[in-house]
Amino acid sequence: MHAFPAAPATTPSAPRRGTARRARRGRSVRAAAVALAAAAALAGCGLVRFDTPPAEPASPSAAEVLRQDEAVRADRLAATVAEITAAPGVAPVLERVGAHARAHVDALGGVWVAWPEGAPEGVATQAPPTAPPTGATGRDVLSELTAGAAGARAGALSTSDGHLAAALLAVAVSRAADAADLAAALGTQAPASTAAPMTPEALGTLKVDGADVQVLDAARFALETVAARTSGETRARAVRQVGELQGLVDAALAAGAPDERRGAYDLGMGEPAAGGSAASDTLGPEQAVAVAAEQRLLAHWTSVAAAAPPGQREAPVAAAEDAAAQLRAWGGQLPALPGLG
Repeated sequence: MHAFPAAPATTPSAPRRGTARRARRGRSVRAAAVALAAAAALAGCGLVRFDTPPAEPASPSAAEVLRQDEAVRADRLAATVAEITAAPGVAPVLERVGAHARAHVDALGGVWVAWPEGAPEGVATQAPPTAPPTGATGRDVLSELTAGAAGARAGALSTSDGHLAAALLAVAVSRAADAADLAAALGTQAPASTAAPMTPEALGTLKVDGADVQVLDAARFALETVAARTSGETRARAVRQVGELQGLVDAALAAGAPDERRGAYDLGMGEPAAGGSAASDTLGPEQAVAVAAEQRLLAHWTSVAAAAPPGQREAPVAAAEDAAAQLRAWGGQLPALPGLG
């Protein structure tokens, strides 16, 4: 019998205490895509008794419905892009959209089909709606990206599965960025952004520890260095972010988090965090430092969102989106699964 694969039966992490627990949480979030894919591949292949009629697939869980819906959407996006012949200025963006969509399908475990080799006699099935629409254009892809970003974001906020929340957040961030790029290539208005920086008030609703303080302070240090070495609007942007990050550090310490700040941090000049986004070769070293700092913040807020219960995810989800937007503003490029590197 082939049963509908269930999403991983994980729950949000317990309140974080200390660097060791945060490290475990970070590894868990980075393994989200692998866990989802493995669960989808291994679940649902039970024993078959040939002396009984074929059983109907089991009813899917809420998490599996979310996973399947977004995998179907990603597969349809990839198929749609493959059917479009676009103008030179649009084609590279669509190619990137298609590559990202294929990566999302894999990360989400693929599109589930009840009987891949054909249903038993007398059993009616309906194929997942992954076929591209007839005569699709770049604007159709933009509409699908916009709706898909909103849908994945809503799923990340609502699911009780922390691994799935992290994967859906990564998909949402990727689709939103692709939608903005495609809108620019098509000469139309970009979709409205839901990104918002973390505020001290919102941080106060989350459980923070010394490791959180260190992540925020390291980003502050990096951007403060960028501000000291640049001028004009570049310096002004870095100064604004330094002020925001210092406010978060102060709020975390005031809430009782251990003070694990250091006097200085390794900037990793020109080297973004492992598995993160790549900075353009045209960027200067200070911009590369800023990109690396934002990548680490993106991974951090994704981790925080995955560990939080559904009702407390809005702030870290918006903060992850903001870190992705800042990363792009500094000249960085997002990978297919931002925050899960």
